[in-house]
Amino acid sequence: MTRLSLGRALRRLAPGVTIGLSLTVTAACGPFHHVESQEPASIIFTNDALDQATVYVVGPGYDFRRIGTVFAGRTDTLTVPASFVIRGPMNIVARLLAHSELPQTGPVQLSPGGMYQVTLPPNSRLISFLPH
Repeated sequence: MTRLSLGRALRRLAPGVTIGLSLTVTAACGPFHHVESQEPASIIFTNDALDQATVYVVGPGYDFRRIGTVFAGRTDTLTVPASFVIRGPMNIVARLLAHSELPQTGPVQLSPGGMYQVTLPPNSRLISFLPH
């Protein structure tokens, strides 16, 4: 085989190899290939304070998201999006209606698919955080 015919053979082979590699890469990155679980976490938030609380998760880099509002004397289950769960430690913060203080848990680590009990006490100073 001469150098010219070897070059032609490789050019003919190249599109097939490219398509094969493309399919392999697409399958590896497809919806059935998960490196990490993409499940949200759940927070059972108990508001024992006298005011309604708007609940936020605050992640690294001051990124925050409102996850719900819990009325006074109520307990609700709130969902923390998977995109926040995988970022690392975060604070759970409550903003009380007509108050300037922001009670929070301090840095906590959530796991994908995890469930946690979070309680805002009547004095509204510090939020407790426990795995459920």
